[in-house]
Order: sequence, then structure tokens, then C-alpha cells
Amino acid sequence: MFKNNKAPTLPPETDYSKQLKETSFYRYGHLRPLGLTGEITALAVDPLLSLLGVGTASGLVHVYGQSSFQFTLPVSTISSSGPAASIKFLFFHPGHHRLIAIDGSNTIHTYSLQHLTDHPNPLTHPPLPLKEISYTLWGTVTSVDQPLPSHTHLFFTIKDGTTLSWDLSRRGLGNWKIGNCWSDYEGRMIRSGIPGRRKTLGGPMATCIAVNPRDLNILLIGYEGGVVAWDMQKNVVAKTFEMTLPPGAPGGGSYQDADGSLWTERTPSVTSIVWRPDGLVFAVGHADGCITFWAYSESDKPLMVRTITHEDVNVTDAESLFDAGALDNQLRKVELDPQGNEIPTAVSANREPIFKLTWASFPDQVTLKTQIAAQGVDPTIEPISNATVDYAERGETLLLVLGGQSPGEKPGVNILQFPAYKPPLLRRGTTPMSPSESMPLQERYAYRDSLAPTGSSSYLTKTPPEDFILLPRSNPYFNLSHDPIATIISLTPDYNMPQVKEPTALRGLESWVFPPPRSTVIPPSPGRKNFVQPGEGEKLVAMTPAPTLGTPSAITPIRSGSFSSTGWRLPWTSPGIGSPAPSPTLSIPTPDSIYGSGPQKRKVRKQLRLPSSLWSGGLSVLGMEMYSLPTNMFKRLISYQIENSGSDQEEIPRLPIYGGMAVPDLQSHGAPDVKVAKLESYRIFITYHSDCTIRFWDASPHLLLLPTPLRFEFPSPLPHLTISIGDYLKHKDCKHLPLSQLWFNDRSKVRIKSVHLAKEALECIVTFYTGEIIVTKFAEAKGKNKRGGQDDDQEAEDDIEELNENHNLNGPNHDSGYFPHMSSSSSSQAHGLDGNSNGWVEEVTEIGHLAKYKHDGFKPVAIFTLKRGEPICTAVSDIGFIAVAFSSKSLAIIDMRGPDVILREGFNEDGEQMKKKKKKGNVQNVLGEQSVVGSMRWVVSGMGADLVNRPRLIVSYAKGMTKIYVLINSLGEWIVETKPPTFTNESLAGPIASFVLDPINGNELTPSSESLQAAMRDQQNQDNHKTKEIPVHCLWIAASKKSIRVAINFNGERVAKVELEDEELSDVFYVTRHGQKVLVAVTTTGSAHFYSVPRLEYITKLELYYGMEGRPAGKLSIDDRSGDFIEYSGPLDIHLRTFFHFRKPLPPRLDPCTIKRIIPPQPVPLNASSMVGGWIWGGAPITGAQLDNLIAGPTRPPPPKVPPPPPKPLITWGKPPEEAEKVVLTASTGAAVKRTAVQKQKAPVRDARERNDVYSEMTDAATQRGNYLDGLNDSLNSVSASASDYYNHARNAAMKEAAKSTAKGVFGKLL
Repeated sequence: MFKNNKAPTLPPETDYSKQLKETSFYRYGHLRPLGLTGEITALAVDPLLSLLGVGTASGLVHVYGQSSFQFTLPVSTISSSGPAASIKFLFFHPGHHRLIAIDGSNTIHTYSLQHLTDHPNPLTHPPLPLKEISYTLWGTVTSVDQPLPSHTHLFFTIKDGTTLSWDLSRRGLGNWKIGNCWSDYEGRMIRSGIPGRRKTLGGPMATCIAVNPRDLNILLIGYEGGVVAWDMQKNVVAKTFEMTLPPGAPGGGSYQDADGSLWTERTPSVTSIVWRPDGLVFAVGHADGCITFWAYSESDKPLMVRTITHEDVNVTDAESLFDAGALDNQLRKVELDPQGNEIPTAVSANREPIFKLTWASFPDQVTLKTQIAAQGVDPTIEPISNATVDYAERGETLLLVLGGQSPGEKPGVNILQFPAYKPPLLRRGTTPMSPSESMPLQERYAYRDSLAPTGSSSYLTKTPPEDFILLPRSNPYFNLSHDPIATIISLTPDYNMPQVKEPTALRGLESWVFPPPRSTVIPPSPGRKNFVQPGEGEKLVAMTPAPTLGTPSAITPIRSGSFSSTGWRLPWTSPGIGSPAPSPTLSIPTPDSIYGSGPQKRKVRKQLRLPSSLWSGGLSVLGMEMYSLPTNMFKRLISYQIENSGSDQEEIPRLPIYGGMAVPDLQSHGAPDVKVAKLESYRIFITYHSDCTIRFWDASPHLLLLPTPLRFEFPSPLPHLTISIGDYLKHKDCKHLPLSQLWFNDRSKVRIKSVHLAKEALECIVTFYTGEIIVTKFAEAKGKNKRGGQDDDQEAEDDIEELNENHNLNGPNHDSGYFPHMSSSSSSQAHGLDGNSNGWVEEVTEIGHLAKYKHDGFKPVAIFTLKRGEPICTAVSDIGFIAVAFSSKSLAIIDMRGPDVILREGFNEDGEQMKKKKKKGNVQNVLGEQSVVGSMRWVVSGMGADLVNRPRLIVSYAKGMTKIYVLINSLGEWIVETKPPTFTNESLAGPIASFVLDPINGNELTPSSESLQAAMRDQQNQDNHKTKEIPVHCLWIAASKKSIRVAINFNGERVAKVELEDEELSDVFYVTRHGQKVLVAVTTTGSAHFYSVPRLEYITKLELYYGMEGRPAGKLSIDDRSGDFIEYSGPLDIHLRTFFHFRKPLPPRLDPCTIKRIIPPQPVPLNASSMVGGWIWGGAPITGAQLDNLIAGPTRPPPPKVPPPPPKPLITWGKPPEEAEKVVLTASTGAAVKRTAVQKQKAPVRDARERNDVYSEMTDAATQRGNYLDGLNDSLNSVSASASDYYNHARNAAMKEAAKSTAKGVFGKLL
């Protein structure tokens, strides 16, 4: 093996583990879960505390505030009685600091946010809100009304139609109860003898509930058949509202009647209720997609019944029936959509049900001026947007509609923009009244005018939305929809995403700035009747005319009883044969189009970033890696984020929630020492997601310790580093690639296999299951202070999505629609999907020109299409070499200096398998082996008798064979020796990992730029390495499933070996802890064995689970400096754990109630003297306290005892315990008592001798730079002022001299 007789040996005293041989140094511990643990099921906000709550199917509630504030509340847990129940309803009780959750088992849980638990062991029992009570109800809860600050009762309905109340302050079920009012109403109707009335089978179910926002005395309860108004004071039914579609009315469908049900009387079920903010009108959503608008003052007849796009759908139009061919003596006309599909019939559920309604309002003029004047005083109050001012100045409101769309329409949340209600001026005795109605006609017309949309928009989503909430600026009333600043939308699963076997959170979340820009184009009103037929006792008064395209002004009313040739038709009808020309109004807008005519400037919406751990939907994590980075490289990665965080330059700002405070726990038992913790290495997480994005997160332990209070999320997102693979694949220069074609044809098959980072070169390598490799490299922004230019403008457009895209939404470049755009072959050719599917594709596609340098980030370099199947092993280096092994028993070595493939093992340039070596073939192509690769490792070292340090690739095959490829630089190019040293050892079958160590200190011999430069110098001076004795220049640790062995110089003497008989290894790690080394071997049964290095002496064993039953460990990614590791077992099972659970950062101490905004008074009814309809209130409204007394009755128990306050202020937890408290002299110590004012506790001051952390350094540097620029500006201003003063003085002096000269000349002549 060696040329000389004496083989190199390792000195027996060599030991790299030293003190780590003590078993007491090891303790397995769970640090924190990462991401969600279940599907998102409920959302809630508290505008007073500025908090966001997210309920999940696993029974947990995640609460988020400012960046550093978050906690997870285990509401429903796994027990002996069954699994955890999902969170069905979630609410905050604004003003009372309470969280309310109702789970799937109909159990009410309430928690006090102002009282937190305090356990001696915060690791196992972190500080969380104190639980008040859990109470299981006897029925299924179907709807809950948002609790108000003015009272302490929670109203909810049960499936059997019962309405109950829960006393939040007394923590019990109230005595107040309402039976099934609609069942009683049906009984009365049947007894009255009205034909066709019958009882609902099983009893009508209660579906929704809503309290009048301006009068707590009025409670609306929605049942399947209609709505009941309950008078709280009188405890009786005040009014009943029932909407019935007469025969021939289309409702939510069309006049295309296939089964004859169009000619039946229908009562669509009620699904949702919402009040208009003035409390005079409410809207009711129905199961057929209709929305009924009622004036509370009249229950006999609705003001309007409409769908999202059509009005008066409860009125039968004979002409439309005739044109649609719906009469018995006509042949039914089959209408086809633009794709040639038959349009379904009216009663065939042509539209979705209305799932949710929210009516948003904005401040009045006085409040708006006050808010504008106070901007900037409170940093937690979001500034007033221009859109809010536009709506507020006009008194407009927005009705948000979830559902009600027809098949094929682009999914989204639709918004109808309504004008302010202007009551008519009426005189008593002169108002015309209809015998059949209780409302004056002019008042009805005024109500209908206020329901004529002045604009329309929609928040388009990639998949159909499932729920949404609004985030108010600060107002807790009006169902949390007054003056909203953001909206959060929950999306249904997108099955175009890659499917995984493990449980995952399929529902996505999006957040956008609200309100959208005001629409200035009046939408057409298809179906609105612009004429009336006078009945007995009625005067001929025309209804509000429908607007015409291009002429938004009012039209002259059409004469009664006549039809105009250009009059309005319902959109599902077609013009008759005798019609002179089709009306331009028949171009009916849909929720995915822009209302109006002609090209117009498209309006935009700004996206917001949600809290970092909400990984669901397209952000479901498919894999996660952790890397510890050198400080200088870490600074490069985060510098852009530090400089631009929270500024206007931030592309996607965070959701504006500012509540809560988190303080590091530095005083509990086992708390870390800050001075020591600052010496820990900085690290990042890399996650790759279902939407083919790679995201980066700062996961340094410093974030949990500094400063006081904490100000960073953990993990903290680095959005400027995000890699979006779809942006590359959609580009025209990549459309011919198989991966790009797969992106357009079957996106679910485009799935990331692994992500690797070269820590010093900062190259990120992405592999795909289909075999492609994409290489990106970090680069700084170019021209950071420049604005404008084509690239910047293009990126600015990419950062903002458009509202109501009409022209490009179905175009070839748009792919966000849930319903795929059906197109002909020409569309496929536009994508390049037909032209080159089976043709030749280049092996390397350079995509560096796709990079955008608006900000720092990873820029694309190249796409490698090797056509060798799934990659199973990847090795990256910091010297520009990449090795990828595939499942097809092939291997490729890539040199990024080209970039080029410099070795192909088992295949040729065309991706074809090589069965035999060609004599005149490419020397870069070699024959493959008969087994797949198990592990690979790059190293710069010598081998055996070759003492020259060279770049080498250690390739271990599954059958126990090992190759070591050597790279040689020849004439400036790197080539691979095609006949590498090969040796086989049966004990190395099933390889897992390889490590090459420096025999002097035990450090890994990593392929860095310094080692490569030294190797190139050694290659030029090879003669200097010729010695008689071969020294020990490296140690090779080879680990397989059954054994671990250590050898000298790769093929030299074996130092130590470990054989496992009953277990198999799954991962092996080389960990450096405080300069000492240890080898960690993780088994498939979930245990970790620790061995000394290099002798492989057994140290101890840790079970990586809690309890008696073992479990296989997930995919591990370790920080080899701290011993912390990520265990990834699935998208919902990601945990941060450690092998050395000593003095790790503890869960922070929390205070959810840091922000305590002023609670506004309960809104009152509009003044009867200024608002018609004010008489409906019938007197002074009841207050919240009166409502509590009315509901609870005289037997209400006293309130429970308030828990004691915390023993010490929250901020003091961030004070290291070694700092002694100042001793205050008192009378007992012989000194006079000095009476001073109580001072607030301040955050601890950092010792100037301590090492500063990166975040403080970079923040201070940015501040100093800003101060320097300010000072420079002041200096320039001073120079300018001095120059101006000098100029003025010189001019004045010159003028004086001129005056003197003139005077001397004049007087000289006189003399």
C-alpha cells in the first residue's frame, strides 16, 4: 500500500474529545416547535390590543403581536377520551383582555390575557394566558356574535334553533334563552291556512346571528327559512323577514329552466347576516347566491334582491323569459359559455352560497380630521391611507361578499361600493303610501339609491377563499369592520401544489392592505328595473334609472308601461330577433373584470407579510436546513434587512399588528449568560415550500436574548433572500426546458428535492425530483439609492398585484387562477409546450441575465438539465465544485467557473446511459458503477502517499466501494482524473457520511478558498513533498448503516471501528462543542450514540423522544457548533431540539396587554331629527351595562376573584441576575427616609466592555451613517448660507463704495 516499510501511525495520546467524554455534558431537550401543527380553521383580531389569533385543527391557538411577540396556547389537547378537537370559533373580547375559543366538541374555553401563568420550570411550562374556564355545551354551535366592549355577554346559536348567552365575566352559561322562533312562525303560518306552508323537516336550523351595531336592543337571528328580529327589552319577536322568490324569478340562477323548478315558489336558505353601519339596513346572504337588503323599518318587502353582478333578481321579466325560451310552448334555448360548455340551469345551483358578508365603514369628517392631525403621535396607529380618505369624504361603505360566484369565474372576495344614504325630506300627511307597504315610496327610493353601487372591485385569489377577516385601525365595534387597514384571507387548498404523504396544512393565508383604491367607474346594473307600474293608491314615480356605460349621469326616466329598445335586459337573456342592435350593457362584468368601458389605468393592491411561522398552503414546508455561518458572511446576508426593516423601502411590509411585549428570561433557573451567549455562532434556516420558493430565516439564539425587550421574530424572515423558482421557469428564455414545460402543464410534479448552501461562497444549489439542478449565488444590490429604470419599474410592478385584471388575467403569462384557462394549441405553442418537448435540450442553460439587482439576494446563475432522474445525494463546496448523484446509478461533477459539467459517470452529454466506453469518446464521460451513491464529501487534502493537497471528491457507493476523484488544474482549467483510487470494504455498505479531519487539531478539512489557493501552490512545488516517511496528513471517518471506522490517510491504518448489531444508523454528525469534538450517531429507532474522536470510545446514549415508546427520528439538520438540530418529520411536525440542553434561551416572558388603547363609547342610533327612520328606535337605546343586567337577571352571581398581580415588573426579567440591586437606605439602617417619586423600570444598560452583537453593530452603523449624512447636509447648508452671506456682504460693500464714490464726485464738483 505504501512504498516504504513504515506506515504512518497516530500517536496514542491523540484525543479531540477531552472533556466531552463526561456523560453529564449531554442532555436531550426540546427547544421549540416551528411553524403550525395543524390546519388553519379560525381567525380573530383584537383592534385594542393589536393582536392576531389563528386557530388550528390540532386544538392550538397561535397569537401574534409585534415582531417578537407570539405564543401558542394549547386549548384542546389529546386525552384518553380522544384526539384534540379543532378550533371552530375564535374571538377576542376587546376591552376585557380575553380570548374565547369554541372547539369542535362544542366546548367553550376562555383565557385571561392580563394574567399569565408562572411555573418554576419555564422550559416545560412557558408563561401563557391563564385559563378561566372550559364548559361543554349540550348542542352544536352554529354561529357566534362578535363580543363587544360595552357588555360581557356572548350570544350564540345552537343547531336546533336555540339562542343562548354566555356570561364572560361570571364564566358561566346565562339564564337567558330563546327558543326556535322560526319554528313558531311556521306553526302560525300553517294554522292561518296559507296554502303551501309546511314545517321544516327536523326543525329549522339557526345559521347566523347579529346584534344591531347602534342599538343593543335589536338582535337578528337567521334561520334556514328567514330572519327574526328579537326585542331584548320586551323579550319577544319584534319582526320577521322572509324572502320568497316568485315563480319565474331567476334568483341566483338564470332563466334557462330545465326541470320546471323555475316556475315554483322558492325560499332560499339564509346563510349570513350583516348590518349596515348606520343600523338602518341589513343584508342577508342566501344559499342560492342571492343577497337580500332589508330596511329594518319594513319587514314586508325587501329593498332589493341581487347577486354580485345583477339586481332585482326577485322580479319576473316576461320579455326575458320569452327571449330565453323558458315558456312551455317554446323550444328551450341552450346557452353556451365562451368555451362552448352549456350553462347550467337556474335551480342547478348556478352560484355558490353566500358564505360571509361584512359591511365596512370609514370615519366621518370630524373623526377623519382628528386622525390626520394626530398622525405620528402614536407609532402603533397605522397612518391614514389615501383610499380611506376617498371613502370617508364621500361617506361610502364597502360590502365584502364571500361566495356567490358562478362556475368559471376567477375566485376572490368581491366588494360592492355603496354611496351614503341621503334621506328624503318628507312632510307629514303629504308622503304617498302604498296600501301594501308600510314605508313611504320616496323613502324606499332613497334606500334603493343608497344600494346602487358606485364602484366594484375584488381581491382575486389563487384558489377560492374560505374565510376572511378585517383588521380595524382601533375601533372594536361594527363587527370589527370600521376603518379597516388590512384584510386576511384564508384560501382553500391548491391541488396544483405538490402532494406530500405527511399531514400538511393545505389552506393558505394571504394578507392585503385595505381598503382597495376607490373605483371611479360606476358599474352597470343588469336587471335593475327602471320603470314601475302604479298600483292602486300609488303615484307614478320612476325608480332610480340604471347607469349607462360611458354616461354615468342619470337618465331620463322611461315612461311607465313602455319598453325601450335600448333598455336593460337581464344578463342571461339574449336580445330578440327584432331588436335593432344588442345593447352595450350586455357585456356583463364578472368579479374578475373591470367594470366600465375603454382602457383605464389598472389599480393595485399592496400585499402584506404575515407572521413568520404561518407556514400553510403554498408555504407548506417540504424540507428545512440549518447552517451556522461565519460572522462576516452572516452580516452580508442580513445587512439589507437591517437597513430597510420597517422603512418605506420594505417591499412587503409586515401586517400592522403591534401588540404585546416579549422580554428575555434571564433570571429563571437555567437561564443563559448573555455574555457567553453572544459568543454563539450565527445561524440561518433555509426552508423550501410547496410553491417552489426557497426562503431564508435568521435563527440565531441572539434573537431570543437581545435586546430587552425583544424586537425580532424567531425565526426572523429575510424576504430579500427569497428564491422564486417560478420566476425563472416562466421566463421566455427557459420555456423550452422540460422543467418549465412541466411548470405549465402539471405544476404538482415540480417539487424541490433538496437545498444546499455553500457557507463561504454563498451559493445556493436547488435540486428537483425530476433531476434538474438550479444554481444561485448571493450578490449585493446595484445602485441601492437609485430609483427608476426599467428593471426597478418592472420589479415594482411585480411586487404589487392588480385589482380586477381584465386584459391579462387569462393571458399566457398569468397563472394564478384556480380554474385553468382552456386554450387551443396555439396557446400551448405560445408557452413553447409543443414545439420542443422531445427535442434536444442543452445540458447547461445560463440564466444570469434574469437576475434583478434591486436588492441583495441570491441571483440565478444556471439550470442544469442532466436527464438522469431523481437526485439522491448532493455535495457542495466553497471552491465552485458541485457533485450530484442520481437514482439511475450515475454521477455528475459540475464546475461553476464555466459553468460546465466536467465529469459524467454513467451517462453522456445527451443524458443517455453509457454501457461501454468509447475509444474516441469524451474523456469527461466514464462508465458508471452497479450501485447507487450513498454519500459524497468534498475535501482539499492529500491521499495515502500523495502528500499534495488537491480538491478531492469522496464517493461512497451503496455496496461498500469508495472512489476518490482528484481534480487537477491544467492550463487554468480543472479536469478530473478518470481513473480514481478505488477500494472496497464490506463494512462500509450502505454509507451515510464521511468526514476528513486535520490530525493536528481534529478540525474538518473543508474545501475553502484558502485551502484551494494553498493546494494550487503545493501543486506547483510537488518536489518539496517527497520524503522518505509518510506523515499522517488526514483522518477519514466513514460511517455506514452498520459501522463507523476511522482510517489514516484514507487507505492507511485503521485507528478505530464500531460495529452495530441490533440497530442501524440513519445519520452521523461531527460536532464541535467549545473546541472539543464528538461524533453523534443517530439510529433508526430514535436514539443518539456519542463516540469520542478519533478512538470511537463509547460515551453515552440519548433517547430522542419522551415516554416509553421509541419512534424513528425525522430528517435531521444540525448546527455542528451548538449541537442544536432541526427534526423535520412533516410540514406539521418541525421541531428545534438539542443534544446539549444547558443554559439555552428560555421562552420569553410575555405581556399581551402592553398596548391599551382608549375604548370608544358604544355607537348610538342615528338622530331621529336628522335621519328618517330614527323613530324605529322607540326611545333611548340601552347601554351595555343595562343589557348585562337585563340578560343576567337578579340572580347573577358575583364576579370571581381576580388573580394576584405578577411578583415583579415584566421588564426586570431581562436583567441578568448577577447585577446587584441598588440598596436604598431607610430609617432602620440609620439614615433618614428620602421620599422620592416612583420611577419606571428601565431596560438594563449594556456593559461597554461586553462584545456587541451583530444586530446592534449594524443598527448603530446605519444610525451613524444617517447621522453623518444629516451632519453633511447641515454642513452643506451652512456652507450655502455662508456663501450667501458673503455674497450679500460683498454686494452691500460694493454698493456702499459706489455710493461713496458718487457722493465724492458730486460734492467735488460743488466745491
